[in-house]
Amino acid sequence: MRRGCAPVLAVLVVGLAMLPPPVEAQTAPRLSTREREALEALVAAVDRAAAGEAPALDAVWQHHVLRVSDGAHYVAIRALLPGQPAPTGKVATYVRLATRRRAFETSTPERSAVREWLVGLRADPLPMQPGRVTTVPVGEMPIGGAAASTRRPSEAVDATSALRLMGLHQERAARNDKEREARRLAALEREGTRLSEMLPFEDFEFETAPTATPDGLVVQRGLTGGPGEFDAYVAWTSIGGRAPSPQVLRYSLSLPAATAAFGVSDLIVAERAAPLTTAYAPTQQGAHPYALGALEVTPALGNVLPADGSLGLAFQIINPSGSITGKPDVDVSFDVARIVNDRLTTFGSLLPQHYDEQSLPADFDTAKGHPLFGAVRAPLATFPRGRYRITATALDRRTGQRASREAFFTVRGTPESLLREAPGVETAFRREHALGAATRQALSRQLRTEPCSPSLTRALDALEGGRFAELVQLDTASSEEQGRVLALLAVGLFGLGDSPRAVLSQISLAQARGAPAAVVEFVAAAAAAAAGDDRQAVAAWSAARAQGLDDSLVAPLLVDGYLRLRDTSRAAAVAAAALDAEPANVALRRALAATHIAARRYIDALRVLDAIAPDGADQDTDFLVLHALYAGWVAQLREFTDEPSRQRLMEVGRRYVAGGGRHAALVREWLPFASSPR
Repeated sequence: MRRGCAPVLAVLVVGLAMLPPPVEAQTAPRLSTREREALEALVAAVDRAAAGEAPALDAVWQHHVLRVSDGAHYVAIRALLPGQPAPTGKVATYVRLATRRRAFETSTPERSAVREWLVGLRADPLPMQPGRVTTVPVGEMPIGGAAASTRRPSEAVDATSALRLMGLHQERAARNDKEREARRLAALEREGTRLSEMLPFEDFEFETAPTATPDGLVVQRGLTGGPGEFDAYVAWTSIGGRAPSPQVLRYSLSLPAATAAFGVSDLIVAERAAPLTTAYAPTQQGAHPYALGALEVTPALGNVLPADGSLGLAFQIINPSGSITGKPDVDVSFDVARIVNDRLTTFGSLLPQHYDEQSLPADFDTAKGHPLFGAVRAPLATFPRGRYRITATALDRRTGQRASREAFFTVRGTPESLLREAPGVETAFRREHALGAATRQALSRQLRTEPCSPSLTRALDALEGGRFAELVQLDTASSEEQGRVLALLAVGLFGLGDSPRAVLSQISLAQARGAPAAVVEFVAAAAAAAAGDDRQAVAAWSAARAQGLDDSLVAPLLVDGYLRLRDTSRAAAVAAAALDAEPANVALRRALAATHIAARRYIDALRVLDAIAPDGADQDTDFLVLHALYAGWVAQLREFTDEPSRQRLMEVGRRYVAGGGRHAALVREWLPFASSPR
């Protein structure tokens, strides 16, 4: 692990299987009457959408392009339809990939083999013509279903060529004939998009249905195709007693030219991953496009990840060179940058991965077309909310070739993580907390004597007025007043921001010269708190109380000290006792409420805060109210999830944000979550 990133768990995922033999024919599926009616309705609905005669549903799309072993592309597409109801009962699904035509092109539209099969013009939905054999190894994201295919009809060759293509994969292990493969892929690159007689890809099945999630209906499919510009269609309908009501999605795809170069596929930013104990059946694989080898990942919608989750990354290494045993020797590194104000700043790195003879299974063989997948996972606990870029760089150690691919992702807050971002209910000690006007007057009373010299009188007036610079320029005092003058000098040093060590040294001299004990303990406590020694500070403040310093002044400081020490019981006891003596003290009331919030007694906190008169409420009080309300809402406590509580949270929150409260940015993040019931 490198600086800035959490520990990483690495998972290697590979598909291991030999190429299947050529397929001579495919048994035509037998459909029931209702299945046939549903499929006919789906094909017709897609025809209307393709012709612009019917609109497609709105969806949030994402797709990832990987590779199959013959140089064509494997594409996983995923759509989210917010608010779309899930279909009921058995569902029929139809998928089509169509070459996109430009406005001036007048070529005959591509024919649908599925449509022709339905009307009796062919014996199979997609008969296995020469050249339409699948060259995808089992386990490498195969596309199943009645219309399984990985080659476009325009690329068809005769049966002898098909067998030669199959043999090429086997010969590479012995001959490593890269020149032949390079020529084939170069031809595919030059070919580009070419209008063909048949649709490049079709599929249908009756096994799976779109998935209902809290975010909406999720539709995902896998398909294959060569380079070019395409429109992908996914349509589904319930198979029931009533007439089918097809739903159609349309998505535009631009697939790059195939290449024989070493490379990295699209990076799949995943919100979770699950191991597969068994492979999906052929009729299910098209509906599970993100089943990569032995792992099925769920892409993060919009590459947005929750702060209390983890970053998952899945990818494919394309065209690695192999040893005599077919093993690659590839290193993959991962660099993470954070985007702050539209600028990239280095954030950290994930642990690099290495794929070679030692890390791969014994029967893995690049010459047999086995795909090389990798996956990494890192907890997001150390990632601040914001936007990031991750770059995966692969190095083929055998050839020296490098290839990189990047992806962007966003870490967003969750209700729970945003609550954890709230500042602690304890108040960080600030010097001005210890030297407010009331405290300065109380210290002045402790230091005043009868009679009081003019010099000491002027010094006490300066103390009450907060003119600390005058306290460090005092004239020499009489022996009777020397301890008091030295104590005033210590207060002046503290008020001017001198070091806690200097203040403690000065107050020790004052104590030795007879300064009042209450003042000595108070100044020593303030210096200790400024130095971060809260344990010493609460001991000295307790002593100052015992020496007669006004309890209403010391108690809030003492409560904050106990809270910083995570001693909520003592903090609550001090605050409650002081508040009994002075019920109108707003600072004490806020301190007691803070102890209740720390102890998760949110109802008690609100009762204490609600007793503050309207003219005594301020932004600090508002934030404590918001903290209690939001924490209770996150915890789903009954008293905080009702409509009046949510409305109060929204009202106080908007007022706090509009007033520019210190934590307005955080409260602004809270409000959208609390705007609707949990």
